[in-house]
Parts: sequence; C-alpha cells; structure tokens
Amino acid sequence: MRIASRDLLGDADLTVTTEELAHVADACLEQACRWALAAGAADHGAPLDGAGQPTGLAVVGMGKLGGEELNYSSDVDLMFVYGEDGETAGGPGGRVANGEFFARVCRDVVEAIESVTDEGHVFRVDLRLRPEGRMGPIVLSLDGYRRYYAARAELWERQALLKARICAGDRAVGGRFTDLVREVVYRPGLDPAVVPAIRGMKSEIDRALRTKGGERDNVKLGPGGIREIEFVVQALQLLYAGDDSWLRERGTLKAIFRLLERGYLAPDLGRALSGAYVHLRTVEHRLQILHEFQTHSLPRDAGALARLARRVGIEARGAAAARRFVAEHRRVRATVQRAFREFFAERPEPRARPPRLPSLLALTATGFRDPERARANLKMIREGRPLVPYAADLRATLDRLQPMLLDAVWKSPDPDEALNQLERFLAAVGPRAGLVEMLASEPAVLTGLARLCAGGDLLTQLLITQPDLLASLADPRRVVERKTARDFRAALAPVFAPGLARAEQWDALRRLKQAEELQVVWRYLLGTASIDRYAREMTALAEATLAAGWTLAQMDLVERHGVPRDGRGHFVPAVLVAMGKLGGREIVTGSDLDVFVVFAGDGATDGPTRVEAHTFWSDCVARLAATLGDITAAGVAFPVDLRLRPGSKGSGFAASLDALERYYREHGDLWERQTLVRARLVLGDRVLARRVRVVLRALVYGAPLDRTGLKEIAEVRARMQVELGKETPGRLHVKFGRGGLVDVEFLAQALQLVHGAGAVEVRCCATAAALRGLARVGALEAGAAAALVEHARFLRRLSAALRLLGARPADTLDLAGPMPARVASALGHASRAEFLAEYRRRTGAVRAAWEALRA
Repeated sequence: MRIASRDLLGDADLTVTTEELAHVADACLEQACRWALAAGAADHGAPLDGAGQPTGLAVVGMGKLGGEELNYSSDVDLMFVYGEDGETAGGPGGRVANGEFFARVCRDVVEAIESVTDEGHVFRVDLRLRPEGRMGPIVLSLDGYRRYYAARAELWERQALLKARICAGDRAVGGRFTDLVREVVYRPGLDPAVVPAIRGMKSEIDRALRTKGGERDNVKLGPGGIREIEFVVQALQLLYAGDDSWLRERGTLKAIFRLLERGYLAPDLGRALSGAYVHLRTVEHRLQILHEFQTHSLPRDAGALARLARRVGIEARGAAAARRFVAEHRRVRATVQRAFREFFAERPEPRARPPRLPSLLALTATGFRDPERARANLKMIREGRPLVPYAADLRATLDRLQPMLLDAVWKSPDPDEALNQLERFLAAVGPRAGLVEMLASEPAVLTGLARLCAGGDLLTQLLITQPDLLASLADPRRVVERKTARDFRAALAPVFAPGLARAEQWDALRRLKQAEELQVVWRYLLGTASIDRYAREMTALAEATLAAGWTLAQMDLVERHGVPRDGRGHFVPAVLVAMGKLGGREIVTGSDLDVFVVFAGDGATDGPTRVEAHTFWSDCVARLAATLGDITAAGVAFPVDLRLRPGSKGSGFAASLDALERYYREHGDLWERQTLVRARLVLGDRVLARRVRVVLRALVYGAPLDRTGLKEIAEVRARMQVELGKETPGRLHVKFGRGGLVDVEFLAQALQLVHGAGAVEVRCCATAAALRGLARVGALEAGAAAALVEHARFLRRLSAALRLLGARPADTLDLAGPMPARVASALGHASRAEFLAEYRRRTGAVRAAWEALRA
C-alpha cells in the first residue's frame, strides 16, 4: 500500500516503484528461504560438500524480478542453485543427498510464497525459465548449470539470463553463479544468430496472441508493446555487451540509457524508446491497480478507458480523456513498432554495389589478429549500426575516409583494438558529418585518434560520450601548450558553479578531469610531450583534482558537523601530504594518488552534530578517497590510496602532527622512513605545512643510514621482487621485477638516507632529481647517475605504454601474448625482438648498479 500510494500520488517514479516492489519480493524470498533451510536442516542436518564444508542455496530472480522492474501483480520468475554436491550431516530423518535436500527446500519456498490462505498469497511463482523448463529439476548445483549451459543452452536462455540476479540465499554461491552467467551470456564478437532468433521468438508471440485474440490491445505483448522494446534492448546487449561491459545492465530503462550513452541507439530514438517504456509500464501498472489482477489488455469500455486515462495523468474527463489517451498510446506504439521493425527486418541486398571491403586474407596479412571482427567493424563504420543508420552524404564521407582510417589503424600499436574503438567512436559521432570530415582532411588528428583508440576504452570512452571534444584536440595550440596546476585549477573551476547539487559537482569534477587528461595524453601520444612533461602535467592535474575534491569533501563535513576548532575557538587546520608517484611528480594515466592527512591538534566541531577534530579530518579524507575513486557513469577521477599513512591499516585516516611525530619516532619501521623520502606537501594551511615539513625532514634525514639499514632495505627489495614481481620466464614486471623501476628508486632512496643528513642537494622527491643531486655531492659517478636516469625514463615510458594499452595487471608484460609487439610499436621500436633486447639490456644495467650498492 505504501508503494502504491507513493506511485499514485507522484512521489515515486517508475524506476523507484518497480525497484521497491522487487525488493519486497526479495525480502519475502529471503525469509521463506531461511525458514525452509532451517526446517530441512532440523530433519537431515546441514548440507555439506565432498570436503565436509557447508554449502548453500541461492535464489535467482529472473524476468522483471531480476531486472528490478516488478509489477503490482507480476509473477516472480525464479531459478534455484546450490553450491556443491554431497550429502547432509544427518539428523532425525537421516542423511540425504544435497540435491534431494535442496529440492525439498525449494519446493517449500515456492509453497510458502504462492500458497493461497485466508490472507491471500505473497506472489505467484513461475519456474519455467529453469533448464528444461517444467520437465527439469527444480534446483541444480553450480556444476549442473555449468554442464547444461555448455552443452544445451539456446539463445532464448542466454536472453533470459540477461536479467538474472541473486535475490535471496547464499551470496557466495550466488556470486559464483553470476560469474557463470557472465560467461554464458556475454560472448566476444558479433553473433549473427541473435537477430533472426529474436525475430522468430516475437513471431511466435504474435501468432499465439492472434489465436487468443486481443493482440492490438495488449500493452505487454502486442505490436508496439513492452516486449518489443525489451527485445530490441536485449538484442543490442547480446550483440555488443560481450565487448562493452558497460551495457551489462539488467533493467530495461537503465539499459536504454547506457545504449544511448555508448552510441548504440540514435539520440532521438533512445529518448523516444525510454519515454515509450515509461508510458507502457505506467499503463500496465494502472491497469493492474484498476482491475486488481494481472492483466495487460486495455479496457474496451469507454468509462473504464476514461478512468485509466485519468490514472496515467491525463487532465481531462470522460470521453475527452479517453480520446487523448488513445491518441498518445497509438503514437507511442507506432514509435516502438517502427523501431522494432527497422531493427529486426530482413533487409534485401542493396542493388548498388558499395565500395569493397578488404578481404579476410588481406586483413590477416596486414596484422589483424581477428580479421572477421575487423571486417565487421569496417562494415558498421561504412553503413552504421542497426537503429543508427547513416545518411547518404555521411556514408560518402566515410567511404572516402576508409583508406586513410585503415592506414592510421595499421600504424597504431594495436590495430584490432584501435578499429574496435574507432567504430564505437564513429557510431557516437552519428550525424555530425563535420567531425568525420575533419578526420578525413586532417591526417594528424586521425593518427592521434587511432593511437588513443589502440589503448582500449580507458580514455576512448570519454570521446565516445563527448565526441565534440575531438575538435578541441585538433586545435594546433592545444598540441604544444604546457599546463600547470594553476591552469588545471582554472579548468576545474566550473565544478563550483552556482546551483549544482553536491552529486552534480562530483560528476562535473570527474568529467572535467577526464577531458583535461585526454588533452595531456593526446600531446604525449603525438610526441609533442616527453614522458617527463607528461608525468609533470598529469601530476599537476592530480593536484588540481585533489584540491577541488578536498574542498567538496570539507563542504560536506562542515554542513553536517560544523568547523573544527580548538579550545580557544581557533580553526584546527590540516594539510594533505603526497607520497609515492604523486610526491615524486611521476603520475601517469591509471596511477593511484598516495596521500595522508595531518591536522594541527585536538579540537571539536562547532556544529549541531559535534565530532572530534580527528574524526572530522579522518571522515574528510575518507570521503575524498571514496568519491574520487568511485566508478560512475561520469567516469573516475583518480583512485586514492591511504595505505602509506602513519600506522597504515591500524590507524585512523588522519593524524595530528604530534601523533605523527610520536608514531614515526616510537613505532615507525625503516621502510616507512624510506617512503617519507618522497613526501611532499600539496594542499592545506601554509603555516601548518611549514611545521609538518620541518618534522618530516628531521624524521627522514635526522641520522645517516648505516650498513644495517642498507641491508634491511635490500632484504625488503628482495621480498618485493618475489612476492609482488612474481616474474617467470614468460612474464616480466616492469616495476617490481629484476632491474625494474623499484631497483632505481630504492638505489636513489637508500643513498638519500645515507647522505641526506649532510647534503641538502639530495633531498628531492623525484627520483631523477635525486640521482642528479647524488652525483653532485659525489655519492654517484656522474655517468652512472645519467645512465640510471635514462634507464628509469625508458622503464617509465614502458610503464605508461602498458597502462595506456590496457595491460592487466598494470606494469606486467606477458611475453606469450600480443602485448610485447604492441608496446614495441608504441615505443618506436622496429620489432618485438629489438624492444625486448633493449629491455633486457637496461634492466641488466639497473640490476648491476643495485647489486654494486649492496656490495
């Protein structure tokens, strides 16, 4: 009643209403599941796997329940899955096989949910979507589902699994089932069977409706009805979500928005389909409230039709309301029907012969690993995607662009990925012929775009959601400009525009940061920025993003708790300390921001909800880290890592200056002192910053490192190589492996700790600057220092290339795959072999220098 009241009064929209109805069903199923499991265990004991460990049951919501789109009178479509085969521990009823035990439990759950009593029933249950439908077992183990889907899964079952969601029971079992579903449903590449199979399903539905009568008036299954929207959306997901995980959304309305955002639906059509879906589902809801049972057919009676019109918000009475409703409903159905027919129509072969696409043999010969996928991409680039057709003039421009595009793709580090992403970008460009014309007339822009696209969707997605950014990238002034933290702060200033809600401010920060990062990466990929300049600009952008995020986080906390003040009423300030790559100004795309916070001292806030100053600043940095690192539709700002703070996991997220000094002097390990070599004050109160800087210098450089300390650092490095590098003959680690970046960093930091007490020149946060300073004071030979700087620069370029090319895990190079050749191309080497020889030469020299220090 509460949900229906909010719905009818307009206090909750369609999405909220259907989600809340689904969550009511989840809660009922959870309770029924607990009751049935307890009853079964009382008779037979707990179910155990072959190793004697407990195993559980998960309830899988399908259809509208899985998509969190439940109606007032919906059935709940369910499947059941248990973890492992075995038998129960035993009880008054003896031992039974797990399959038998869980089958009884599932029958009890179904009976509890759908049995009709004096108080009615909870929900009707439909189990027909399980393997083998009505004839299949009520529950299967995970292995049972795996065997079935591997051997017998049909496309309609993959389509049904798009909405599968664990809604009750054992979440660990449910998580493993969800992983299995992902493998079954989402397959790489385009499946040509999808469209004709779904077309056939809809034809069967239409024939069944015609047999029963009432096809025209059925808002769910009739022409232009809900099912046609769902079939279009699900077909697009089955076609493209194997390669684009952002499309893996269970809810139809949310999936439409994601398809629209990614360019798989033309903007006008996407908005029309979302509006049509809301209209049709609202009508469906009002019909079921009006008649108090499950129905999808419009009333024939004029009075009932007028009442329905009023309930869907038409402000008229009697016959006028009915006429307006019928006109709007016909318009909506016509839009849906037109989209469905266009998508699923069997298109005749065009009479005019289009320009020939390269053959599979030619694509293979020119370096494509998946020539069939490449040919499909080229076809879509030329003709457009289903439901996003290109106009004739745009197709002519694309035909002219094709040879230049192929040339740019072939020269990119990864032709397959570059073409995948270019197709997505051009689909997002849609009717903006000016952008396509620009690519056809400016080879440098096309070359840069291909190199950007070769890195996958890491940065390409921003261009896909905002294609007009390409015009700014083409501006010659942007290619050569240099930006500082002040420039980036100015670029992020719109975050604080009046009238934005806090969530909108955070989203604006994410989008603006990504747009600026795109410019920085673009300059690097085009070769107008060195790795050093790229890292400096990315660091400046990171600092500007932190500054904006820090302000937003403080605004949130001040609104809730007031301002932190000491006993005399003075503000208790704080500073943000950068560590790691951020401290050393070596940030690249994909880097974490290592930070910790120091505040002045004790105090409490002055707002209505008072908290200690420690709590205020800890919550503030926690909010900063969580929100900047959130993965959202607007993208990610920066991942923030707080693990290098004093005391790490055993401490709060902020420390007072006294607590910081006390911790490092009384409890700090040598490795923690070593991390402080790169500590740099980046934000906060200037007076407090000077005090913190003095304390940190004393902690790091107060006493020279002795031979015992050097040995301890060498032991830590050896453990890192084994535990974090995990190198094998076929797998290299650029950062933690033998002769990797960490060798250079540890060498510089160890010598800084030895000589820094008496030599200010070596107290540098950046590794290259530290090596040069060490050469100036005679701690390193000038030639050796210069060589180490160059080796580190090579490794940093390699690390950046791996990140921009989407290597997972970051800084890892698998020799058996295509990545070495992609990296060789990105770094300008003539061949894979030449690149690997250069890598081994440089890492060998770095390791020799590190070993010489240890000697």
